[in-house]
Amino acid sequence: MTRLLLRAKLTLFLLRHHFRALFSGELTVSKLVRSLRRQMIISSLFRDAKYSRVGKKVFIDPFVPYFPSPYCKKLFNNNTSEAYPPKPNFAQISITNRCPCRCVHCHVKNTQDEDLPKETILQVIREIAEADFPLIFFVGGEPMSRFADLLEFVELSRQHMDTRIFTSGVGSSPEKLRMLREAGLEGICVSLDHYDEEIHNRKRNHPAAFKAACDTIREAVGLGYYVSVVCCSTSSMVSSGETFKVVDLAESLGAHSIQLNEIRPVGRAIESEGYDFFLTAEDKANLIDYYKKSNGSRRKIAVVMPWYNEEPYKFGCTATSGQQTYIDAKGNVQPCPLLKVGLGNVADQSFREIWERFRSQCGHPVRECIVHRLAEELGNSPILPLPAARTFQLWPELCAISPPDAFARISGVRQERIK
Repeated sequence: MTRLLLRAKLTLFLLRHHFRALFSGELTVSKLVRSLRRQMIISSLFRDAKYSRVGKKVFIDPFVPYFPSPYCKKLFNNNTSEAYPPKPNFAQISITNRCPCRCVHCHVKNTQDEDLPKETILQVIREIAEADFPLIFFVGGEPMSRFADLLEFVELSRQHMDTRIFTSGVGSSPEKLRMLREAGLEGICVSLDHYDEEIHNRKRNHPAAFKAACDTIREAVGLGYYVSVVCCSTSSMVSSGETFKVVDLAESLGAHSIQLNEIRPVGRAIESEGYDFFLTAEDKANLIDYYKKSNGSRRKIAVVMPWYNEEPYKFGCTATSGQQTYIDAKGNVQPCPLLKVGLGNVADQSFREIWERFRSQCGHPVRECIVHRLAEELGNSPILPLPAARTFQLWPELCAISPPDAFARISGVRQERIK
């Protein structure tokens, strides 16, 4: 019943938002009908999702702003806009490469390079907000390693966007979590890759990673955060059922959701030995079945699978449609954290200029994760991310990949525009 009530609440929020826009003159009747149709199609793709309520706020997904909020309204406007390419969904900024862990699957190879200046990041945040992003994540490295600046980044961002961080929990504390909450941080994504303390610590190459993660989850829940656990599952973890025991642990700690992530062939995942990182088709089928059954049950925790939303019959890969961005700790702008192709560097150009140039080359989302398509080129490149000149050489061919099945239904863009 709670699930149905939350869905009804979202539907009512959507209807109020649209009819207010109609009565204020922002929408015509025909545009309102098209907008509602698109939003209903998008909502149908989340039909097996479980929403989480934290106080008076409802969270559909870790990568969606909570509702009711102006940030969620912005996302709805972006997703129902007739703009082509589509408008953005979320941004991620790596504020530091510094990290106390050295995770065996990390897409970032930790360095001790100097961080971008605080003022540079503050300006990037302003320009990201101006580009209509409704949600921003602060990542690393370990963002807690740059705590004083992180507070300022959150305080500025909350004026324009919903705010989240990804953390291992190492370096966190009740006091830091309280200060971040007061600064306006809404959600925390905490890495927890195994239910066994020894195995998790070995994967993270840190003796206290498991305890730090568990403590952070409990403390963040108590402070009123939306808390999403992040589990990077391996093939053997899925087949043995270990992945599902991590879900049980996350639920016992009070987490609102858990992301069962697919590890992609980037960074340390292609260098670390002794791990079967990559999921098979059978693994994915088992996870999808579990996702549907778990979210349809009475258990409180929501299961989330970002890779599942990228399947050809759902949203596909949105790197080619310019719906997300990632800025690494050296200032390189990329279309996705896992896609190591450069678009420009904010130390040399404004984010606005880089993003506008990139968007002018984008089109529709595509049916496949293009990390796999570019794996050989990226593996042979002496420089990562790829230089922007090479990225823009490759981009037309990547954008020509067929769109996901749902794209024409969601966007309403004529088929000839995406050929």
